[in-house]
Amino acid sequence: MSFEKDIAALNEFYFFREFTFSHTTFQPTPIQEVELADNVIWLGDNLLIYQLKERGAVQKATPESEIDWFENKVLGKATRQIRDTLAYLQANAEIKLKNHRAHEFCLRSATIKHIHKLVVYLPHASFPATSQSLKFYRSKTAGIIHVFSARDYKGLVQTLLTPAEFAEYLEFREALIDNWEQNLRELPEQAIVGQYLIGKFEQPSVKFVKYLEAIEHNAEEWDMSGIISNFPERTTSMNNPMDYYHIVREIAQLKRSGLREFKKRFQFSFERAKANKFTKPYRMASPYTGCGFVFIPITQELIPKRQNALINLTHALKYSEKLSKCVGVSVAHEKDGWFNVEWCFLEFPWEEDRDMDEKLQQNNPFRDAKTVELKRYDFKQPENLK
Repeated sequence: MSFEKDIAALNEFYFFREFTFSHTTFQPTPIQEVELADNVIWLGDNLLIYQLKERGAVQKATPESEIDWFENKVLGKATRQIRDTLAYLQANAEIKLKNHRAHEFCLRSATIKHIHKLVVYLPHASFPATSQSLKFYRSKTAGIIHVFSARDYKGLVQTLLTPAEFAEYLEFREALIDNWEQNLRELPEQAIVGQYLIGKFEQPSVKFVKYLEAIEHNAEEWDMSGIISNFPERTTSMNNPMDYYHIVREIAQLKRSGLREFKKRFQFSFERAKANKFTKPYRMASPYTGCGFVFIPITQELIPKRQNALINLTHALKYSEKLSKCVGVSVAHEKDGWFNVEWCFLEFPWEEDRDMDEKLQQNNPFRDAKTVELKRYDFKQPENLK
């Protein structure tokens, strides 16, 4: 497998097929075809653009020749290609791209709030380890371009695990570069990752490596990748078969702390539906994405009305929390022993509705809500990290 295919497969596995694009050629004019980037991750209003450079086989590699390759191909050509990508985005209001499910989407640059620029390179074994400490390239026109060795990039993705956390890490890393550029040059990537995990924005130090070494992922508590990956195979729609993207996009934008709360309520709904005991819907809202989620266990007597219940309760939560978008999910336990899961997604601006206000005052279907600050990460023996 080539280096480009390897990175595309890695991104697809951790960031999902729906949001990974590795065939990015498009036609800015009828007679011109160009490549937007080597790889693209597009999730919500976050866009990650990649240029990938691999050092091929050479007969007489020396540290000096490999440094020359790095300066010419990585710091030179790859960063120019990043600037070209930004120019394409600026010059073309819409760019059609196909993701790893072969679904075509129209990328509109006006909807993108955050563009993260990455160069990932695979060097020859003769490339000096000291030269791999360079972590970024500062362009006058493109700003900070993140530079990662293939090994560091793979370690990052396998540590942060979710696209939301990886994008947040890049923002954190860029802010550190702006404030402590010289300090970062002397540190391994692992120290920056550890500092991000603990959430301390201060002068970078090698002391933060200990947090990376102590992290406990506890993925069974929050991992929803199975739901996201299998969504198109297990979901049918009376409308556009790609309607499910709206739902999985909102789930995929949650960090593991939010995913943990999502999975907890999702599982509660299965348990209550199987027990056939009426319970008020579970709910949550993400402050990062402005999306609400309502989870509705359906008792046997409500099965004939479950679609109305799903739509009405999703509308009610969206309105009561003054949200612009909301995902609803209902779970029913059928007589054959299988579960029937139905979804609803709403997105439109919130507006005051006196009729809805009156209905919610007379009969509020939801539990009391409270705001809690979720822990970022779990660590082994946290008392030893202080």
